[in-house]
Amino acid sequence: MNDSFKMFLIALVTAVATQLLLGPYILQLQGLLPAGPAGPAGPTAPSDRATKLEQGLPTAPAPTPKLNAPNLEGMSVEAARERWRDKGLVIIEDGEKVDSGAEPGSIIEQRPAAGSPLASKEIRVTVAKEAPDAEIPDVIGKPVADARLVLQDAGFEVPEPTIEPSREAPGTVIRQLPAGGERAKAPSIVRIVVAESPSIEVPKVAGTYLGKARKTLEKAGLTVGTIRRVEHEERGQDYVLRQDPQPGASVPPGTEVELTVVAPN
Repeated sequence: MNDSFKMFLIALVTAVATQLLLGPYILQLQGLLPAGPAGPAGPTAPSDRATKLEQGLPTAPAPTPKLNAPNLEGMSVEAARERWRDKGLVIIEDGEKVDSGAEPGSIIEQRPAAGSPLASKEIRVTVAKEAPDAEIPDVIGKPVADARLVLQDAGFEVPEPTIEPSREAPGTVIRQLPAGGERAKAPSIVRIVVAESPSIEVPKVAGTYLGKARKTLEKAGLTVGTIRRVEHEERGQDYVLRQDPQPGASVPPGTEVELTVVAPN
């Protein structure tokens, strides 16, 4: 076999192989064959969808991206429906619940929760409703701990009580606002005033005489206690030398003040 014949065979095999490999793609480009599955020809091979578009054939619609549930809390049902109508979402009101921190009629719960994938276009919601009126319990005269518990059990909020000097039993409620028996929406605030033992500043009576000292103490709400009499060379009878408690001390009403006075000559 001479060299010319060998070269002829090589050229013939190359031509046949080229025809077998590239022939179908050439026919597809000329529109003589329908597009088949993607082959190893590389990035320049036309896709099935592109070929169908070129040939005017129907194609499958592009997949629709899945929606996640939007956050509807705080919106009214009407506003939520208007906002998401163009997405095809159906907002279904599924009940009411008392929620003091939410505007009546606003959405406070939703199913599915915000951010969850939607299996359908329906979202069920619960809306806030206004709390009904409730009668405020009367807690006047009750110990402060019991009064707060009664009011809280009735659905009312009770801030720290105000302390006020009173002759009523210390630690008991002497006033409340609103008054017991009135009606209000829970959890409205009910304020209470609690009694404490009043304190009286002891006046100075040392340096006066017993009669005046007695009047001064009684006017202040105190009483004269034990009177001790001692001799004194310079002061006259019933002159008050000392007192106990000392002037300026804070004491409960009715406290006895002991006096040391000059004895008769």
